[in-house]
Amino acid sequence: MKRILGFILKFLISSILLYIFLSRVDISAVKEILKQIKIPLFIAGFFIYLSNVFVATKRWSLFLPSGLEYFKLVSLYFIGSFFNTFLPGPVGGDAVKAFYLYRHIGKGGLSLAAVFMDRYMGLIAMVCIAFISLIGGYSYIKGTEIVWVILILMGALLLASLFLWRVNWGKIKFLSSFYAPLMEYKSKRKAIYNGLMLGFAVQCIGITSIYFLSLSIGFRTSIIYFFMFIPIISAASAIPVSVAGLGIREAGYVILFTKIGVTSAEALSLSLLVFTTMVLFNLIGGIEYLRIGKGLQMTTDK
Repeated sequence: MKRILGFILKFLISSILLYIFLSRVDISAVKEILKQIKIPLFIAGFFIYLSNVFVATKRWSLFLPSGLEYFKLVSLYFIGSFFNTFLPGPVGGDAVKAFYLYRHIGKGGLSLAAVFMDRYMGLIAMVCIAFISLIGGYSYIKGTEIVWVILILMGALLLASLFLWRVNWGKIKFLSSFYAPLMEYKSKRKAIYNGLMLGFAVQCIGITSIYFLSLSIGFRTSIIYFFMFIPIISAASAIPVSVAGLGIREAGYVILFTKIGVTSAEALSLSLLVFTTMVLFNLIGGIEYLRIGKGLQMTTDK
């Protein structure tokens, strides 16, 4: 019941935010922009976005037992992405990934720790890039709530990290099996370093894909602005108060891109195009789940 109520609340927040920004935009102009989409550039943007799963899977594999078959992990990452988007709750897809991993290695604590570390590395990379972008693009967002959102998110991540690595919360009985394998990562500095580097790579690939999507609807904006704005939007959208960031993401695009001369209709069109790309990407995970998910057995490389 809590999960259902939480999802309903997120849905209401997304609906309210979408209503506010849709009411301020000429919807007919948005339709005209989307009608003129250049399909080859859209396809290029989609496949660049799609390539991210292979980099993200490599990042995840750094925290997994050696020998797991890489392309089975890719399938599992697709499935996790699908459930993260369409399953109510903040950790739906992560729970699915951890469950399938547990079925193979038989260690629930290690499975959860590996999934957590993958998420943690990605979040650190995203927040760091967002903070750098905040400094570089401050003149465009000063006086808006976005500044406080990023600062609060960064502060929360710092405090959570201090608690995670400095406090022995493993004494709590039901968390002990998760705590022990998680603490072992402290000695695996190479894996952490490579995980952070791949986290930055994931962010850069995602930004590049959005730049190509913008070209498909006629944007003529320097890619520099995308490296300044997209991390900020991504960080704000990551706060779990809406459905898949819907509403917050659209607000971010409209607020930031209109600062550099993009019309609100163009900014909203790009946001909707990004969301469409995400949905198409995550539907691949749904197809993978229907194809092999229910009987997925992780195997080792020979």
